[in-house]
Amino acid sequence: MSLSLSAPLILASISPRRRELLRSAGLTFKVRPAHVDETYFEGETPRAHVRRLACDKAMAMAIRYPSAWVLGADTIVVIDGLILGKPKNKRQAREMLGRLSNRRHIVFTGFTIARADTGILKTRVVQSAVQFKNISPEEMDWYVNCDEPYDKAGGYAVQGKGSCFIKTIRGSYTNVIGLPLCEVMEDMTKLGAVQFR
Repeated sequence: MSLSLSAPLILASISPRRRELLRSAGLTFKVRPAHVDETYFEGETPRAHVRRLACDKAMAMAIRYPSAWVLGADTIVVIDGLILGKPKNKRQAREMLGRLSNRRHIVFTGFTIARADTGILKTRVVQSAVQFKNISPEEMDWYVNCDEPYDKAGGYAVQGKGSCFIKTIRGSYTNVIGLPLCEVMEDMTKLGAVQFR
């Protein structure tokens, strides 16, 4: 039995983590990042925010490649109603870790699968709850001085050194990485994008 795609697949994201996850599932695809405005709308819930951005990213590329399957996604980390983006420097990384230390936060990922020539558009939001241990000042110093926090929402990598801070995850582990692979594959199969033969 093998896995195949019914049409070319385009990932509308430059995220190396999303690329790795899709490759791990055996998918071949092209990367065509969609550059959309990611401004947070006033009054927008985290769930609505990632849903809108995932849809915007997928549609931007689906219009350009109408006969391809397009996957768009957006991931955010939320604690106390505050969205934690990617830290720009050590100070911001330390602030984020301090906020997450010994507490639970939520990771939301919205993903959209689109194909313009068939009018298919499917969007879903997945959330996972992550509990951090109490991070000591020494651990914080060590982590903010490595390369890892600076291109990750929330300032940590669950699949890297940041895993040593995580006590529990409730929900999808791959969602915390940046793409809920189980749900993506499930929807791609239901839509006929992925076939098992």
